[in-house]
Amino acid sequence: MKTDKIFLRELLNTINSYRYKIILICVMSVAFFFQLTFWIEKQYVANFEINVYSKYFQNPLISAVIPDVFSIPEMRFAIDSMVKEAISDDYIDEIGTEFNIYSKTDDPREQARQRQFLRDRFSYYSTGGQSYQISFSHSDPYIAKKIAERTLKVVKDHIVDKRINTIELVKEVMIRKLNSFNASQKFTQQGSDKALASKSPDVLREELAKINSSISALSKQFKESHPKIINLKERKRMISDWLMEFDIGEDTSGSSDLTVAVNHNKIIAEQLSSKFYAKYHDFNIALEIEKKSLSSYVGVIRQPQLPTAPVWPKKRLFASLGLILGIVISFIYVFVNELIIPSRKEQMEAEAASLGTMVLGDLPLLKTGPASLPLTKEKEEVKWGHA
Repeated sequence: MKTDKIFLRELLNTINSYRYKIILICVMSVAFFFQLTFWIEKQYVANFEINVYSKYFQNPLISAVIPDVFSIPEMRFAIDSMVKEAISDDYIDEIGTEFNIYSKTDDPREQARQRQFLRDRFSYYSTGGQSYQISFSHSDPYIAKKIAERTLKVVKDHIVDKRINTIELVKEVMIRKLNSFNASQKFTQQGSDKALASKSPDVLREELAKINSSISALSKQFKESHPKIINLKERKRMISDWLMEFDIGEDTSGSSDLTVAVNHNKIIAEQLSSKFYAKYHDFNIALEIEKKSLSSYVGVIRQPQLPTAPVWPKKRLFASLGLILGIVISFIYVFVNELIIPSRKEQMEAEAASLGTMVLGDLPLLKTGPASLPLTKEKEEVKWGHA
């Protein structure tokens, strides 16, 4: 059985015979890829890094209403959401128009494509803890720096304003509840005082009807456990008890008990109102402090800098790709060249086949001195197999 063998020495000899061509192909490939780095549009990246401190998520004034955040992953997710909200479509369109990144078109699909292309130039990710890095890439390093600076301001203002808006909302709800409580308290208190002053069952029954109407109106806004509804029900119970005592002839004692109960409720109402006003006052002070100390919530670890070197294309990467491609092309060239061009043995076999004979062997050239002697007829016959 005949088997073909490839010897390492023969392979190395073959490669060595093409060494100059292999080197030339690799050099040309590296030079071409290196030249591509000058033809391809360069991209510069300007970035900045911020840190949102824990006190942003932990405010003692509203902790009783809105729970504080103490988990680092939750803080990180909250920061990520706020950064995405800050870099909104409106902001993308604003910088795209101002810096002439957008092309003028009325096609909604083209506008959406340009917006997505510009958004992909932003990169934001957490760098650990509550730190966050945001980057922007552009072919002009000065534009990249300007957009990074504006993005820093937009993100920082959005994070701070979002917290202030939350406290403002709590304050607004509080003052609305306080006004509603005061109005209801004033209404019921005046009615009760009038009923007590008149000491008339008809007036008390009229006041009782007003209290029922107030309870019905407040039940549509609040739960049954709300302090306003509880106080009105307490007043209703006292007036009902007084009327019951009046019906059985105990006018004097019933009126005295009702007066004491109403005075007691009046003190409680004044205490609740005082607490509401004190809390509202604290919120106003907190808002003034936070509005004047915006930088205390968000710290800037690294300011945007003017990029001095492009991040794309990378010359070393392209040179490495050129070298790899040059080696591959050299291998293909050697393989095809060896496969298409027949070797000396293959040439002799083809010549012998055309003469109708066979190749017995290959004799080396004999040399006498500096010049080679011609082959004799007998040696030629032995070489080509003639009898």
